[in-house]
Amino acid sequence: MKRKDSLLLAAVVASLAATAACQGPSVPSAGGPPAGAPPAVEPGSDLPGVGSASAPTADGVIARIQNTLVGANPLAGNFSRAVAQVKPNLPQTANPVQATGLDQIPLLVYGACSDVKLSSYGVPTTGTVTANSAALVAAGMTMLDAGLAGLASQGPSSADFQSTLQGLVSTLAADTAATQTMTTSFIAVCMAATTAAVSMAGF
Repeated sequence: MKRKDSLLLAAVVASLAATAACQGPSVPSAGGPPAGAPPAVEPGSDLPGVGSASAPTADGVIARIQNTLVGANPLAGNFSRAVAQVKPNLPQTANPVQATGLDQIPLLVYGACSDVKLSSYGVPTTGTVTANSAALVAAGMTMLDAGLAGLASQGPSSADFQSTLQGLVSTLAADTAATQTMTTSFIAVCMAATTAAVSMAGF
């Protein structure tokens, strides 16, 4: 994939992830604990690595991808090969302060997306990206819904998700520097939607 395409995909993933996140982490006020000090824990509040304050571990990431994508099997195909290579680099702890390796998720997602059949999402393998843009956007929304428990299409950010995916598909259709096939375009949409859904901490 060309560098320009990689940067575009990274921007779309970041945009989708930002749209999916309800609220970022709170910043302590000037009177809060000193920098580097552990956060004060109120009774009944979540601890880092527990419940909604957890980061996805390697097994969790793999399970999220499998749950998000129809036909993604971590024991077969490119997904299996990616798991063998990437799993040791993924987070081994649920504590988001200590978790490292979340940047490896797109590599694992690429392996899974390259295995998924376009027909599983009603996307034709022939034709132009422009003519099939609605099918590509619908596929991305289906993936986001599977990864976000239906909130992509039913939540308050539904229009933002649709708009971001449509922007990606329109950019792919207009890219004259590379020949975008339905397969490469589907993989790009799959990677953007799945990486956004899988990468969120606390989900």
